[in-house]
Amino acid sequence: MKKTLKFIILFLFGILAIVGCEEKEEDPIPVDPDNSLIIVHSMGDSYAIVSPSTSNVLYEVTPINLNQQISARALSYNSEKALLLAKEPANSYVKIIYSCDMKTGENLAQVTSKQMWDIQSMDASRTTPSIVFHGHPVDGGASTSNLFTINLDGTNVQQVTQNKELVGNIELWWPKIPAFSPDEQKIAFWGVMRTPDPGGYWWGQSIIVMNANGSDKQILYNEPEANSGTHKDISWTRDGKFLVFLTTEGYSTPNERVKVIRVEDGHIIDITQNLMVDGLHTTNLCTSPVDNTILFNKYQPGGGDLHEIEYEITDNGDFRINGTYRVKCKVESGNLAFGAPNWQYWDRN
Repeated sequence: MKKTLKFIILFLFGILAIVGCEEKEEDPIPVDPDNSLIIVHSMGDSYAIVSPSTSNVLYEVTPINLNQQISARALSYNSEKALLLAKEPANSYVKIIYSCDMKTGENLAQVTSKQMWDIQSMDASRTTPSIVFHGHPVDGGASTSNLFTINLDGTNVQQVTQNKELVGNIELWWPKIPAFSPDEQKIAFWGVMRTPDPGGYWWGQSIIVMNANGSDKQILYNEPEANSGTHKDISWTRDGKFLVFLTTEGYSTPNERVKVIRVEDGHIIDITQNLMVDGLHTTNLCTSPVDNTILFNKYQPGGGDLHEIEYEITDNGDFRINGTYRVKCKVESGNLAFGAPNWQYWDRN
């Protein structure tokens, strides 16, 4: 009797174990849905990493040993590192590029140094560990401002513009705000163009595209008034056929405009009204590397809500906004600013 009872108990335990294993195998395995990440301004010397698929804040990071306010931020190739633009350690006015571990803020390193350039803007490649930046020699003044490329480890520095060089018989001054194309074959940037005039000189604001090595510069967009047309946040669509950017026009209402330019022929589309939220203009924008989405900040004192809107490229090669904007991340109680977003691929490591 005891043997029979023991057999029955063991038999029941065996069935429970099999059922348990089957149920465990049927449980879904959590899979990270993101193949890209968004980095945004958090507060002062911190940044935050946002999931594009869930809109959740994955990491809020204060880089270790930086102790400086961050003026610009990006993610390096495959989001391996966070790239930060901040003052150099001696706390002078000179800004340099730092890198740190994206998730933790550890292993802070200087990509550039005070002895190289005072850096004002930067962008990271989506295909290689390369960075393009705008800077000028610390002792040379803004009149020698130029664009350079550099590897993430600080090697292979290349100068790709020459201040006052001729582009279409017009002098290029102060090239700024560079942006790599999705395949890193091109760089788009803002430049001030000086044209000789019988009364002196005529100054214009332009968007220029060149090969990544600095060759074959071409003016795509030219703003005729020197006191307007300040272009920023130049972002490529993921197919490399259009540029989306912010510009100011002193004679328009609102004077902060959002425009799209077709790289092939310079055709301009104004999408300002599509990106206005509660009657407020857009202050920052970027485009997605993985789909047809524009990410942007609604102007909001103390930090801006993050919004997104979709676009499509038609069979005829035209750019078209799809639908209306929606809230991506909302500022609550001033905890996060969600400012100045930058969007990069992620290999999920």
